[in-house]
Amino acid sequence: MDILQGLNERQKEAVLQTEGPVMVMAGAGSGKTRVLTRRIAYLIDELGVNPGSILAVTFTNKAAREMKERIEGLLGIDTRFMWVSTFHSFCARFLRVEAKYLGGMFTSNFQILDDDDTLKIVKKIVKDKGYDDIKPQTFKSWISASKNLPNFSLGDPYKGKMFEEVKGSYQEYLAQNNAFDFDDLLIKTVSIFRDHKEVLHKYQEKFNYILVDEFQDTNKVQFELICLLAAQSQNIFVVGDEDQSIYSFRGALVTNIKRFRDVFPYTKLILLEENYRSSKSILDLANKVIKNNPDRVDKVLFTTKVESIKPYYFEATNSYEETLFVLNKIKELLQQGYEYKDFAIMYRANYISRNFEDLFVKNKIPYVIYGGLSFFSRKEIKDVVAYLRLVMNDTDNLAFLRIVNEPKRKIGATTLEKLDKLAHENNCSLYAATRLVNNTNLSNFVKIIEDLKGELNNLELGAFYDLLLDKSGYLAYLKDNDEEDRIENINEFKSVLNEAIETYGGDNYNVLASLLQDLSLRTDTDNKRDSDEAVKLMSFHQAKGLEFRVVFMVAMEEGIFPSINALGPAELEEERRICYVGITRAEERLYLSAAKVRLMYGHEEYHMPSRFIREMELVHTPKPKPASIYQSKKDTPKKAIEAPGVTFSIGDKINHKSFGDGLVVGLEGKFIKVAFKAPIGIKVLLASHPAIVKINK
Repeated sequence: MDILQGLNERQKEAVLQTEGPVMVMAGAGSGKTRVLTRRIAYLIDELGVNPGSILAVTFTNKAAREMKERIEGLLGIDTRFMWVSTFHSFCARFLRVEAKYLGGMFTSNFQILDDDDTLKIVKKIVKDKGYDDIKPQTFKSWISASKNLPNFSLGDPYKGKMFEEVKGSYQEYLAQNNAFDFDDLLIKTVSIFRDHKEVLHKYQEKFNYILVDEFQDTNKVQFELICLLAAQSQNIFVVGDEDQSIYSFRGALVTNIKRFRDVFPYTKLILLEENYRSSKSILDLANKVIKNNPDRVDKVLFTTKVESIKPYYFEATNSYEETLFVLNKIKELLQQGYEYKDFAIMYRANYISRNFEDLFVKNKIPYVIYGGLSFFSRKEIKDVVAYLRLVMNDTDNLAFLRIVNEPKRKIGATTLEKLDKLAHENNCSLYAATRLVNNTNLSNFVKIIEDLKGELNNLELGAFYDLLLDKSGYLAYLKDNDEEDRIENINEFKSVLNEAIETYGGDNYNVLASLLQDLSLRTDTDNKRDSDEAVKLMSFHQAKGLEFRVVFMVAMEEGIFPSINALGPAELEEERRICYVGITRAEERLYLSAAKVRLMYGHEEYHMPSRFIREMELVHTPKPKPASIYQSKKDTPKKAIEAPGVTFSIGDKINHKSFGDGLVVGLEGKFIKVAFKAPIGIKVLLASHPAIVKINK
């Protein structure tokens, strides 16, 4: 087929600009994946570029698979061995070859730790050091933040000292056990490139063309990685949209957009502004909101689609009335031919979902909380994966510890402590140390693993898995405890194995090695589960990359959206980008709503509509139906008692019946913005509310 067929003029320009640095600012729904894949296909098919000299990186395994599938569809080639992957998969593949340059205990047979593995290590370190006043999960979060966030600091010398000790011990454990966490896959790769110029030069020579998807989501380390690799050829092609940069809490730097053009001053800038997803009126709202962010590449989304239903703003009396509005609108649209899968309800704070869940259950509306516990995060799946990990690599101490007593084998903490001591004294794995003790229960466990090792390549993979469930006693344990759901899940894992056979090929060892690495590289984004028979409830962050025929953006209120924590200009700009992302998820219909009164944390709060509603110039508020239809007793606001003669100025001190003393920091009509002590923070309140008393100066 003609690789350029179906592309608009700007998309063609992006595909054909093959030499030198190129930055494509791709607005929401503008076909960036099409541009990326067509460009790769053009390089291979039209210019004769060796597929092995092209590196394409993105952020999720799903996006990488989609790129590969599209390339296969265009060219009919086998893409399994192409360098099209996530950043983390690229670094894992690189380190399998080059880990020796790190020195110490690092070899190509390293382990990749997932979140559970990391937490277990941190828990042991924290317990050994006696730091009981801070949770292990907090230390784990600090460790990751220190690796991803620029200028990370705890701001507390006491906590800082403990953190440095825990992090030091954690990194020492990784080095001694030939292991990497997700963050270190990137960091160690960059360190090799920095310290060993001959290795960097080898990969610069290898990759003549580099493509980066979702560039606005890159952090400091990822930015340095791609700049190092592209420094020689300068053939670096990045696609992104600064207006959709919403992951600063993960270390993403929207400033990388500007930095890129500083590093590569001859960058060709191409704007993709034609949107293929949303109606004109929906795009008009998105453009009105985002233009309020300063210092951005100016682009205006447009569409040639025929106009459909205009966006609708509903200002409810209270949060119950808001949820009932959404429920009734869904029922109305279902009668018009829409399906449950067409609807998404999006919110800034997760607790907002509770009201909708309650009402949907009562009205038998099927729904899913998008981004809930994934299949591969379930305990039973992680257990059977640990068995496979240990069969494949008996030096995997974390897999050993997870399953040595799962199901129960009367191998207690004292036995494991002795085993750990022996392993350290003899510089060997825990599995190897079992041969140094006389313990029948440990010996029985080792025999199970050894028997499984012996059968790995003698049976079909499905039959081998059945043998593992039987010999380990895991399936019998679940049956004895009537764990029907878990039994269904471990049976479903067979489907994963069958798909792996088709995907990777080769003998059982090769299939499992590839599958286990891919599972260890899964991210929370990859783990999202979907249902075609349910309304989706999700945060705006979880909605990124998705699209729906009908979108409800609820709780559009000051203090909720933008978040109460968005105090500075940079934070407010990101909130606005989050709003932009929400709007541009809608294809046909967009409904926005706010409540004047919302029950939060046991208190009734009066809210102003979000400033984003004003920026969209949405002023039409439908006349509410009678309150008796919409209000529940628990959500009916108390009548505010007016206090004529009481006025407020910025700087006034007040006392709130529930929140305590506060300082007035803003005024807007009948409302005042008050800063309370942590953990309350800033609240927007009705000035005449009887709970507020002005403190005389």
